[in-house]
Amino acid sequence: MGKASRDKGKRGEREARDVVRSVWNCPNCIRSAQVSGSFTSDLMYGPEGLHLEVKRYARIAAVRWLQQAQNDSKEDVPVVLFKEDRGEWYIALPIDRSEEFCRTLLKHLNE
Repeated sequence: MGKASRDKGKRGEREARDVVRSVWNCPNCIRSAQVSGSFTSDLMYGPEGLHLEVKRYARIAAVRWLQQAQNDSKEDVPVVLFKEDRGEWYIALPIDRSEEFCRTLLKHLNE
């Protein structure tokens, strides 16, 4: 991995750290020291029970899918369900709508 790629990864982790601090109310969230062979989250002291892996790429297909969902959703939380062939299902949603997503899902599950 080149220096430019490592620097981009560090910038992405710092940006993600700042979003987690503000949106998920985790003021102590920090970047972890990346040690070869370590199985730690990229971000530490976020919400307990979450392993936060940060990826930053020039283009991610799921972003365009989310943009379509946002355009179509009106006031509903835009959520994209996706999977690779013979793979498992994943979800993607805007992080600033994650609390609303959780409230909506819990309300539905408790009905």
